[in-house]
Amino acid sequence: MQIGKDSSLSLNELKGALVINEHGMEFRIHDFYINLDDATKVLVSIRGYDDEGNLEDDSCGIYLSSLKKWSIQLQRGFKND
Repeated sequence: MQIGKDSSLSLNELKGALVINEHGMEFRIHDFYINLDDATKVLVSIRGYDDEGNLEDDSCGIYLSSLKKWSIQLQRGFKND
């Protein structure tokens, strides 16, 4: 399958997606938000996994622009609470 250059996707569609950083650590996208003092920078709320493979309750925020080298897998069925 090829994805066209002009394709777009709502940020809501990315909630629950699996993202993997350059070191192979896996996270789930929980939500997106902006700081009102600089609305040009989108923050991604991600949740990691504990040592037993369970999704952690706490999340942390990273800038969307910092995910350029990460991989992403769009997956349905993840309950985003």
